[in-house]
Amino acid sequence: MPTATDSRHWTCPPCRSRRIAVRLYVTPASPWVRRVRVSILELGIEDRFEFVQTKWPHSWGTKTVAHPADFVDATPAQRIPALVTRDFSLTDSHSICDYINGELGGYRLLAREGAARWRALADISVAGAIIEAQILRRAESLRPDRERSTDFLGKMRERTLRCFAALEERVPESGSVFDLAQITTAGACRYESWRYGDDWRGVAPKLAAWSDIVAERPSMKATEPAETPQS
Repeated sequence: MPTATDSRHWTCPPCRSRRIAVRLYVTPASPWVRRVRVSILELGIEDRFEFVQTKWPHSWGTKTVAHPADFVDATPAQRIPALVTRDFSLTDSHSICDYINGELGGYRLLAREGAARWRALADISVAGAIIEAQILRRAESLRPDRERSTDFLGKMRERTLRCFAALEERVPESGSVFDLAQITTAGACRYESWRYGDDWRGVAPKLAAWSDIVAERPSMKATEPAETPQS
């Protein structure tokens, strides 16, 4: 896998057999990245992408990281995932998944319109709130002890538990399509266990059982989180 420290200039190669070459900047730890990667694998379109590993020192939560120019060009916000096509760049998980689902996936992961779309987005909004809180909690925990806010850490933990409890009432039916709502929810569940432990399972036991089942999907097993390289 190339890294964002590669000095070569990348240009999107000519399309072959109507396939689109797309560069995607990733890390192994991010649940936002995992959401995109699982979507790609579920759609079977991974051969259309070039995945570029980025590196993040533990100061990323409070200080600007010196990234290579190609990454900064792709995402002035300097966040991942970031996607680059021949014509444009996208710099957040929601817009990237929207592009993948609509332009490359034929709306197989999220309905284009109608009630099914809004039901899925309702779940995505709650699961997304969990991921946002998880990342904020991680950034705060990386601060020096004297600068860390235990109140803020507690607030983010309480938010995640409330949202897990809400999703406990929306556990997908067995055999239902593993769509973008389920992908986002599964990513939030698995990241919580990996980074913070299994306390959340006590407030959402049915959701936890469902999470254990979908964790066996090939797309989930291929994207299990790992610590991001720092340098």
